Amino acid sequence: MKHFLAPYFLLVALLGTPIVAVYGQNAETAAVFQTVLNYYYKNEKPVYKGRAQLLYLFCTQAKPNEELLEALKTANLPQDFRKEIKQKIAVSGPTKDWTYEFKQLPDKDPSLLKKKVNSCVSLEKFQEIRNRLQLNNQQLLIITEPIFYSKQNTVLVKVVFYRSIEHNSGAILLLEKTEGNWYITQLLNEWST
Repeated sequence: MKHFLAPYFLLVALLGTPIVAVYGQNAETAAVFQTVLNYYYKNEKPVYKGRAQLLYLFCTQAKPNEELLEALKTANLPQDFRKEIKQKIAVSGPTKDWTYEFKQLPDKDPSLLKKKVNSCVSLEKFQEIRNRLQLNNQQLLIITEPIFYSKQNTVLVKVVFYRSIEHNSGAILLLEKTEGNWYITQLLNEWST
């Protein structure tokens, strides 16, 4: 009987492994997402009825691009992490959005992050709002898909603030996980126009 059930246990173990890996990756991505939002939304006011929102969140996880390679020139990162970053940039997979991570934000958060973010928007919706209000103080926060280092608790994320043709800015964030929490340790390649 033991020999008969062994293949089934092996099959369950093999099929369950990707699910655990994906869930673990999603949980870590959600934690990185929350850290980035806390950093950039800390001075924003919660959006209640009648209060204007100035900082919008782009729904789509932007794909990492070659700009990350430029940031690596000034960062002290292990060589194998640099190779992982190059591989991740070269792979073109399906586009993801921040819906799952947004739902993971705690409802009873003392920083009121869900009320500050309010919702995410598409580029078209953001441009419609900006054009309707005729103001250049609205910003769209674009966050790339995080690139995790497979051998230690390090991740790179690029953020861009889009307003219009000018007055845009951005940086590449290096985050490290210590004592179960993600912290931004370096801002690489900061720029503004």
